[in-house]
Amino acid sequence: MKRMKLEHLLRKVAFVIFLYHKKIVILFSVLIIASFYTIFHMKIESDVLDVLPSGNKTVAQYKDFIEKYGTMDNIVFIVESEDNKISENIDLIEKIAKNLSESPLIEYVDYGPLNYKNEVFIRYLPLFLDETGIKFLKKRLTPQGIKQQVKINHDRLVSPLSSPFDYEMIARDPLNLHTILRASLLKQYQASKLDLSMGYYFTKDHSAALLLAKPTGKGRDMAFVKELKKELDIITFSALQECSNPPGVKVGITGGHAIAEDIRQIIKHDVTVSSALSIILIGLLIMLAYRVRIKILSIIGLTMFASLAVTLAFAYLLFGSLNIVTSAVVAILIDIYVDYSLHMVKRYCDEFKKHNNPYMALEVTLTRTGPAIILSALTTSLSFFCILVTNFKGLYELGVVSGIGVILSMMCNLFLMNALLVWISKSGLQRIQYGRNFFRGSGNFPNFLIGKTKYILTLSAILVCLAAFGIARLKFNNNPDSLAPVDSPAILSGKKLGEKMGKKGEPLNIIIKSDNKEELSRAFDELETVSTRWKHAKIIEDYSSLNTFMPKPSDQLINVNTLRKIGHDSLLRVDSLESVLISALEKNGFVFEKDYINKYLHETVTTLNTIEPIGFDELEAMSIPNVSHFYNKRDLSIVAYLYPTVKGWDKRTVDTIQDYIISKGGNWVLVGKPILFTEIQSSIIWNSGIATVLTVLLNLIIIYWYFRRFLVVVLVMLPVTLGFVFTVGIMGYANISFNVFNISAIALIFGLGVDYGIYVIQAYLMEDTVDVGNALRISGKNVIMCAATTIAGCGSLITAKFIGIATIGLVLSIGAITCAFTALIILPAIIMLKGKRLCHARL
Repeated sequence: MKRMKLEHLLRKVAFVIFLYHKKIVILFSVLIIASFYTIFHMKIESDVLDVLPSGNKTVAQYKDFIEKYGTMDNIVFIVESEDNKISENIDLIEKIAKNLSESPLIEYVDYGPLNYKNEVFIRYLPLFLDETGIKFLKKRLTPQGIKQQVKINHDRLVSPLSSPFDYEMIARDPLNLHTILRASLLKQYQASKLDLSMGYYFTKDHSAALLLAKPTGKGRDMAFVKELKKELDIITFSALQECSNPPGVKVGITGGHAIAEDIRQIIKHDVTVSSALSIILIGLLIMLAYRVRIKILSIIGLTMFASLAVTLAFAYLLFGSLNIVTSAVVAILIDIYVDYSLHMVKRYCDEFKKHNNPYMALEVTLTRTGPAIILSALTTSLSFFCILVTNFKGLYELGVVSGIGVILSMMCNLFLMNALLVWISKSGLQRIQYGRNFFRGSGNFPNFLIGKTKYILTLSAILVCLAAFGIARLKFNNNPDSLAPVDSPAILSGKKLGEKMGKKGEPLNIIIKSDNKEELSRAFDELETVSTRWKHAKIIEDYSSLNTFMPKPSDQLINVNTLRKIGHDSLLRVDSLESVLISALEKNGFVFEKDYINKYLHETVTTLNTIEPIGFDELEAMSIPNVSHFYNKRDLSIVAYLYPTVKGWDKRTVDTIQDYIISKGGNWVLVGKPILFTEIQSSIIWNSGIATVLTVLLNLIIIYWYFRRFLVVVLVMLPVTLGFVFTVGIMGYANISFNVFNISAIALIFGLGVDYGIYVIQAYLMEDTVDVGNALRISGKNVIMCAATTIAGCGSLITAKFIGIATIGLVLSIGAITCAFTALIILPAIIMLKGKRLCHARL
């Protein structure tokens, strides 16, 4: 009864389309033009965090960490020298730093260890000294030590290797106290492979220099990021030009802003290339398979364009942008749009040639082919909507946009496509097709199946068993680096930076929050102690913390007591030190300001006599920009970055650190990409499993509602079920892992593949002749073309530079092939066995 009502409704639709076909075309034309506005204003969000679960605690903690400590807010310039002589390109480094500091888009620039630390470190110099450094300091402040240092300064300046930097540092620090400090500090940087001896951030092999810049805007503000990228390119180009493009020198840029812009450009490239490739391949397939006239091909193209335009308009109205995952929606939906168009065109062409009557051709097309398309659209859209049960924002938006897109495609095909077909056929287009088809129906294919049913089913059973072994080998890839875009200059520069800095992977981050600064100071001391212990035990390779700016509190107290003893030495007086120093300077021919010498020595002696530990109040007063990466004064929290050993973050190591963090209570938290993607792995597998089960259940309900026979429902679902089994089996053998991107393809395979079973069963039960051969002649080419267009559409994603997106296309392409194989080989064989029982289910 319901099927009769649907056919009656479609007859009325056919009458309306035939009567008002021109007005329908005009209406859709207006919609397309209106949709152009949204397409040109569509933004592309490139942050991978935007596609992760919004309600997940681990994700929320990681986002909070990124926001509070600005770890993605720095731009890093890497100036490389092929001959490992980066010190010969100091002019270029200074020029880049100068251009950056003058840019209104840059908040500050840091390209040397003393740029922001010098005055602060001179004031608190003794607190940063180790035991050896304190001994050197005590010796340096003796009369003999002063005379010896002034003589060394003289020899250094008259050397042909001296530089303006040497002169400046000696004038500011005639006793060269900062070298004692630097010797202690360098021990902190030994594992990081940095050489600070020349006042710049050089790698130890002198193959590169680093400059850090803090932009004024956030990396999530894509308009700012786009403008910043242009500014950085201009700064780099002008600096190289002014330095005469030194040979063998390259400048790379990495950091959150640079990576965000690269990803945005890559997504834009992938969408453009995959869409264009899909359209070209699908157009060629249609020309080869159906040999249609250009007018018909234009109609298919216009209908597809209308569907895409309206879908993107809805996406803009709902979300305002496309993210990393939804950027694949165009390529995924193109083949669905074309599938529906092919069914309409083929049936209309056949009926028009048979009756030479546009209205009769339209009515038969809608009543015979329309139900299958509507049923297919419902099952496919529900498959996309089922993804909404996941709490992954990226997959959620993909499900919404794609689900709505499928419904809109169905509407465009039912109304716009048929209106255009009626319009051109009424104008006298008698031959819609021409020449010989590339595919000439199913031909002798049914004869091939006859008599081989048992062999086919036996082979199918063997293939299922083999697929089971492949499924056992299937893995889940939660390594974000392996899914990142290729050919991204910023990402490649970031990897190169990690190699030069000796970093073997993403860090784990320990965050400690407190209600007061005294308690936070004690926690910082404990954090330093345990981090050092883990480093010595080879649990971690290295760590980076606030100790660069504020030594461990307990060590500070030891230094304070030791230095006060030195300060109370009767020989350590300003007048006696000044007399010795001035005498030595005059003897060695230095020009100096006596007032500055007095002030310099007075500050040194006063510091030793009144030295106090550096606390968080003093740290805030220093106004050192990079401190914000380790200390957030707004919520009184600190962070330490733990770096893995060469073996990476194995479960045992992470559990060891995590257990310690848990034992410290709720104020200690462990975050980081390694545990972030491990945490969401189980969540996404579970959610995708629920989405798949829900997809299957809804498909069963819809198919049963239409066919009203349990056996028919089973047969319709057979191709997609076996196709899914074969797909994951092939993935296991081919070492194609599931990941956070392509895991959604499970539900999509059931949504796309179920169409093949519907087309074959519909053709078998709906037509006048109940025969497998007739069903294959009617639906066989369509199923092949559906699979081919899916491969052309979704398969075009394989060319994407974004590896995660490319794997979606690969999985869906394998799914299309396996589902088509089961629909055209295994399903007809079973129909031959169950033909008598199916006759009772005839519509």
